[in-house]
Amino acid sequence: MNISPKVWTVLGTYARAFIAAVVASYTMGHTGVKDLFAAGAASVIPVILRWANPGDQFPAPQPSVKAAVAVVNEPQA
Repeated sequence: MNISPKVWTVLGTYARAFIAAVVASYTMGHTGVKDLFAAGAASVIPVILRWANPGDQFPAPQPSVKAAVAVVNEPQA
């Protein structure tokens, strides 16, 4: 089974969000499996909602960011 690099990137995003929430919840003293899973699931829901809405344009391109990228990508003398 071949999985494209783009799919691995998406799965990595979900996994990082899930693990970060579980670790944060655990360090706050919530050690129950149900609590940890709920924290992980809650962290992945926004990512899924962004994926489900293809018209979502957040963050909107900002002129200052485009200018900064142009300066960074400018050839060095």
